[in-house]
Amino acid sequence: MLLLCPLWTVFFLGSAPARADDNPVLLQWFETRWQTIERRTPDLFMAGYDAVWLPPPCKASDPSSPGYDVFDRFDLGSPAAPTAYGTEADLRALIAELHRTSSLVYVDWIMNHNSSRTSDPGFIAAGGWPGFVLNQPGDFWGDFHNGQFQSQDPNGPNYNLWEGDLVGLIDIAQEKNYQFIRHPVAAGDPLNLPAGTIRNRPDPTNRRFYPDLGLPGRMFVNPATGQAWTIHPFNSLDATAGDAVSENATGLLMRATQWMVEDIGADGFRLDAAKHIPQWFWNNFWDAAVFQDRLTFGGSRVTPYSFVECVDSNSFTQTYIRKDGFGNRDALDLNGAGALRDIRAAQGFGSWSTVLGAHIDNQDDGFNNGSQGVLHVYSHDNGSTGGAPPPLPGPDLYALPENCYILFRPGVANIYYNSRQFASIFTSRGFWPDEGNPTALGSPDPSLVRLVRLSSGYARGEFNPLNGPDYSDVLVFERRTPLGGGASIGNVLVGVNDRYDNGAQQRTVLTSFAPGTRLHELTGNHADPVVDPNNVIPEMLTVGADRRVTIFVPNNRNPSGVAHHRGYVVYGPAAPSGTLDILAPSGQPVTTILPADPASDPDYSQRLTPIAVVTDATMSIRLLTSKTDPGDPNFDDNAVFRIDQGFRDFNGNGMVDIGENSTVVPGYEQFVTFRRPLFSNPSFANGLYTQTLSTGLLDEGIHYVSVVAFRHRSDGGDAIDTDFRRVIYVDRLPPQVELLDAGEPLITITPTFRVHALDRTVDRVYLFLDLPAGTDPLPLVGPASAAARYDRFEWRKSLGTLTTGAHNVTVVALEATGNSTVITYPVEVIIGSGDLNHDGRVTIDDLYEAFTATGYVPEGDMDFDGDFDTTDRRLLEARLRAMETQNMASPQR
Repeated sequence: MLLLCPLWTVFFLGSAPARADDNPVLLQWFETRWQTIERRTPDLFMAGYDAVWLPPPCKASDPSSPGYDVFDRFDLGSPAAPTAYGTEADLRALIAELHRTSSLVYVDWIMNHNSSRTSDPGFIAAGGWPGFVLNQPGDFWGDFHNGQFQSQDPNGPNYNLWEGDLVGLIDIAQEKNYQFIRHPVAAGDPLNLPAGTIRNRPDPTNRRFYPDLGLPGRMFVNPATGQAWTIHPFNSLDATAGDAVSENATGLLMRATQWMVEDIGADGFRLDAAKHIPQWFWNNFWDAAVFQDRLTFGGSRVTPYSFVECVDSNSFTQTYIRKDGFGNRDALDLNGAGALRDIRAAQGFGSWSTVLGAHIDNQDDGFNNGSQGVLHVYSHDNGSTGGAPPPLPGPDLYALPENCYILFRPGVANIYYNSRQFASIFTSRGFWPDEGNPTALGSPDPSLVRLVRLSSGYARGEFNPLNGPDYSDVLVFERRTPLGGGASIGNVLVGVNDRYDNGAQQRTVLTSFAPGTRLHELTGNHADPVVDPNNVIPEMLTVGADRRVTIFVPNNRNPSGVAHHRGYVVYGPAAPSGTLDILAPSGQPVTTILPADPASDPDYSQRLTPIAVVTDATMSIRLLTSKTDPGDPNFDDNAVFRIDQGFRDFNGNGMVDIGENSTVVPGYEQFVTFRRPLFSNPSFANGLYTQTLSTGLLDEGIHYVSVVAFRHRSDGGDAIDTDFRRVIYVDRLPPQVELLDAGEPLITITPTFRVHALDRTVDRVYLFLDLPAGTDPLPLVGPASAAARYDRFEWRKSLGTLTTGAHNVTVVALEATGNSTVITYPVEVIIGSGDLNHDGRVTIDDLYEAFTATGYVPEGDMDFDGDFDTTDRRLLEARLRAMETQNMASPQR
């Protein structure tokens, strides 16, 4: 099989493996436009998610489709032809905003197929699928398999896993080797892909889709094959520097992947239908495309983390996982998720033993230790409800005990959120993603978000089930830190319960916590009058001398038979508590707040987070901690802060204080303005941490402040902490805009004016024509003057029919805070002006020019019909005669 491409031509560089007890939490955010997600990014940040899994971003054959019927991998949507989610500019802005929160971005990525198979002559004549070739000598289907097989039903006729069409979508033949320049740049190159009437035509702007061979390449060896590679980067400073080269279909898929990481900014991928492609494609080629290809927020080069979809046995799925220091490919834990959905549906008649044994995590080493697998309960393929569109699930389908389990056990956890924005946009389409948990961002029920936040502060260390071998109703487990010699120290204690009869379950378990440790119930279930009306669940457990505790885990119905669906408890040592404030130079908290959106707004777009507005040259971050449990002296012994993704010297000490090697808070800074930990100053009522900094270090707009305070631990356990968060809006300057048409002569009397935003704060734009001098336009803004948003950073508006000559266009730009910019630009309509020689006058010389000029001359288009012909010359002559007559009637004195 020969699949060499000049772009991919190696010495081995290892990448640090992920720690098995790392617990990042992903939010799978589907059925939402990119601009809507960007606007709600503050809610994601406050909920505590570490990454976002986005739906397929590439142009699909159906504009309303979720994107799995991919049409063009290099088309992410334009204003004239957006995807269901928006435009390329929207996606770039969204990824940049998510990165500000220190969240990683995983995109759903399709290497197996294009859209529905067709042999329609018109489709083929237009160019077929962009970048792919059909109708090669002796092989009509070219880059694709021939369609005689299907791959979705192993028990059906003509089944072929690797060569069959999946639900009618045309299957790419990665093993074929038709070499072409697949995004032609220069006309006439014999290596160009055959051009259709519409697609695959040579275009110099296609250079941006290619790496720059003039830049130094990354050289490495794929240990799976021993093959040496040199992979050149995309030129981030000059998109026109890309070098178009010939490649096969596999080369195109590799190049598209590299482009998505290096140019668009993705941090990794969910790999759709991975098992329908042979393992050699992933091991030999795709892994090379992403090896050491991502730059972390701290500037290190790493291999993007990705995870495959493989609907099969765990043993077969294992053949698609590669975590050897070269590949960083994981898998969705589909069998574990199925077991979790089964136990939720069984409502007390299942067993947590089935769940423990179902995870892909067991497959590599026999342990549930987080070494592999993306844990989840729901996804777009297997959700809480399904349909076209799916109905809104009720609290019985939130699967809170099951989500509590995945959030506190080791491994990567994924929470699925379908915002339902598209349910109001697309009333009919072929495929609708299933529903997930509608409370994933905290409304209308904050229970799930509370679990996400708690897991980030406590879920560290080994996973240790405690109440076996009987896990039929209740699973009690701890996370613990090994101390050596067989000893461990506990970090958190969790109980989950699938029963739906009334009451609660009691279990006495042997823990790894030290005798006398005071464990507090952290979820609030103990204090909820619906969950525990009889006060059966204690707020605090004290570990006995034998390290045992008796834990009460609520059933999913209370003693009165009311279903609350919150059959779980979480106990841990007291973490720091307190208040995070953003202070003005006066030392008082800032008072200007962008409030949360009103409840009347649609749920999918409703921002829940209030935002503090900072307008001064300096601000201070202040954390005031308190004695969470006065009976437990292990108060906070340190706190650190981060703004946005961190890795900046915000405290002015000349360095980034906590580097990338930190296992807890990489990129954070120490407080140096004032620091008083409560643990070492117990005579004070509060701990105090303050950092004053210049707001000039921050660009205009939204920023994300995280302050992590640590519980004092001298027992060798992993960190226990609280992450305090605030979202701020830096508003020292008015919004920055420019009129793109200013300074350029207008050659139409009905121009559409374009306003470009120079920063991310511009929220609304209004345009006015020829306002009288001294007019304040702000009181005049309204629907009639509003420009329409054309793209993420561009607004457009027509101001009607203009007369030839000079005009003024006034631009009013507003940001969410109400801050505004008013700029007036001179513009000139030259069409039909008659001044063909550009001397500022209309004279007989212009008429001479008119009879010698060729082509379209806008100044001479006297009838405004878009051409320059004899009629225009006669009209210019008539105008000059009229001017002569006027001058004769009114002679100059």
